[in-house]
Amino acid sequence: MKKPLSHVIRFLIGMCVLMLLSSCASTAKSRDAAKSGFLENYGQLKVGTEDQAQLIYIDSTVDFKAYKKILMDPIKVYAAEKDSNLKKLSKEEIQALVNYLDATIRENLKKDYTFVDAPGTDVMRLRVAITDAEDSNVTLDTISSILPIGIALNVIQVGITGKSSFVGEAGIEAELIDSQNGKRLIAAVDRRVGAKYTGKFDKFNEWHAVTDSYDYWAQRMQTRLSELRQGKK
Repeated sequence: MKKPLSHVIRFLIGMCVLMLLSSCASTAKSRDAAKSGFLENYGQLKVGTEDQAQLIYIDSTVDFKAYKKILMDPIKVYAAEKDSNLKKLSKEEIQALVNYLDATIRENLKKDYTFVDAPGTDVMRLRVAITDAEDSNVTLDTISSILPIGIALNVIQVGITGKSSFVGEAGIEAELIDSQNGKRLIAAVDRRVGAKYTGKFDKFNEWHAVTDSYDYWAQRMQTRLSELRQGKK
């Protein structure tokens, strides 16, 4: 017997809701945070709350409203000495990933900041590294290039065809410092893993866990800086 049309409609609506909910959880915080050596000082960092990075430091004395611009260093890549997942990737693959992370960070932060190429009184310097595992003190010879987000995403979708165990997770270390005196304002270490189903029809895109993590970090960075400018600690 055929099901009434109303049952079919309710079923389709339910499926849409499930996909929307799952898309909000396409990546999740990893259980551990590996320190790569990119940050000079890890002693200031504390374990973050559920909606924060795994390790986080924020200088509560800083007036974040005073900063209007960002000087962003090229993104670097830190790989482990042994059994590095990053070392399994080609130089072209790594280049595509660092360019995408650079692009999505700029795309999100340009809503509130002007990107500049020189220090200044109202300029924060942003340092970011893609990381692999604990004691990842081998710096790969790859740094990011400035690309629009659309071009960076297209390079990943079209140009990357290899597969690696690395694609199911992503690590990052970042810090914001005063561009003139070098005072640390914010620092964070985080690692995310990909969900099996994302609800984005990308189950065949082996890179979705990485790019989704990069998007999450960029969006979270923009939101947190906005909160800090409003005085929320």
